[in-house]
Amino acid sequence: MTDWFPVSKGRSGALVWRGDGVYRKDGPPADIAAEAARLTWLAGQGFPCPAVADHTPGRLITTALPGRAGDDPGWPAAMRPKLAAGLGQLLRALHALPIEGCPFDHTLTQTIAAAEHHAHTGQVDLTNLDPAHTGWSADRLLRQLHETRPADEDLVVGHGDPTRSNVLFTDDGSPTGVLDVARLGVADRHNDLAIATRSVGSADVLAAYGLSRPDPAKIAFYRLLDEFF
Repeated sequence: MTDWFPVSKGRSGALVWRGDGVYRKDGPPADIAAEAARLTWLAGQGFPCPAVADHTPGRLITTALPGRAGDDPGWPAAMRPKLAAGLGQLLRALHALPIEGCPFDHTLTQTIAAAEHHAHTGQVDLTNLDPAHTGWSADRLLRQLHETRPADEDLVVGHGDPTRSNVLFTDDGSPTGVLDVARLGVADRHNDLAIATRSVGSADVLAAYGLSRPDPAKIAFYRLLDEFF
């Protein structure tokens, strides 16, 4: 029998446990099912991510990937540009996957509807907003979201939440894979870039990604959209 040791608690309330070469996530059944399906699909594309070892309602067990998360406090400051570049490289590879084969929809039609639902049901954490939105109400966030919605979407297979904590790296800063893919799906590339460049040095991420000048209006919009999740 595997001994489980607590690791973290996610924003959705999911609890993560570490075992011998495996991790266990306990959380809302719908969220766990969404992540299991996405991990299975992503692994089938040959993209580095944990493999699903077992999945039951509300519980997901995955294999452990090598490396440590980009937000590990043990990283020296001198490694930060290398980690940022590694994140940009990983996103470039993910966004190169063909969208035609991806069965998961994270386009604005879906995400804005979900944002509206979260706003109307009190699921927006107003105590943890970006500095640009500090003090805003859910209604104000939602009005701004509708007013600044982009007219078009540059679609790719996106991770949905590519923060430092959701990417693992070797000791030399090379990325080994992604975690927490419950929001993976077809979306505008700026959704990932907005979150990634907020998490680490934007210049290094963008240089490695190969897009030196992303659309600033889209970056602002997708950071606003992230406040609802």
